[in-house]
Amino acid sequence: MLTNRREQGYTLVEIMIAMVLAVGSLTAVASLVGYGIGVNANLLNSARLNEELGNAYALMASDLRRTGYTSSTVALVTDPANNPSPFNNTIVVGAFAGEPANSCILFAYDSNDNGVLDIAGPDERFGFRLREGAIEIRRNGALCTDIGWEDITDSDYIDVENLLFTLNQVTDNGITTSTVELTLLGVLVDNGNFSREYRSEIAVRNYDS
Repeated sequence: MLTNRREQGYTLVEIMIAMVLAVGSLTAVASLVGYGIGVNANLLNSARLNEELGNAYALMASDLRRTGYTSSTVALVTDPANNPSPFNNTIVVGAFAGEPANSCILFAYDSNDNGVLDIAGPDERFGFRLREGAIEIRRNGALCTDIGWEDITDSDYIDVENLLFTLNQVTDNGITTSTVELTLLGVLVDNGNFSREYRSEIAVRNYDS
């Protein structure tokens, strides 16, 4: 005898419930993936901002500390009247046209240890300035108001909003020391929520003004 076998399947309601659960799961997974991508992007942006500004700050601070250095130290100490240093009185603070006051600094030091202020091979006149959202480094003895400087930060990616050089003198136990207060603030061009600021007072022990 033949018997009818009832085939079991899913009802429309069950299928709809399963679809809702599947869509919900996919949405949650997509949300987690998107969150992870966003976190990684933020970390990369922050890392690049810190690296580029940090490198520029370290370069400026290192160079400023050497201002006024000369290899003729012994002659300067034993007979300063007859051995004036060509690297003294070389700090000049100014600005490129249209930029904030004191956003440019010029200085010199004896980079090749020959006791002479060379202007070629290498040029021992150094400096940094702010121009159009970028930090520039001095080339060929250019003045703060001259063209011909070279960018050391990328203004398409990082906007340097503030670069300030303040020259001070501190006297301690009868000894006068020059200092440069350096302030640097930069933000990401594509995301103003990412910013970094550096501020410190740099002792320029070899400089005599």
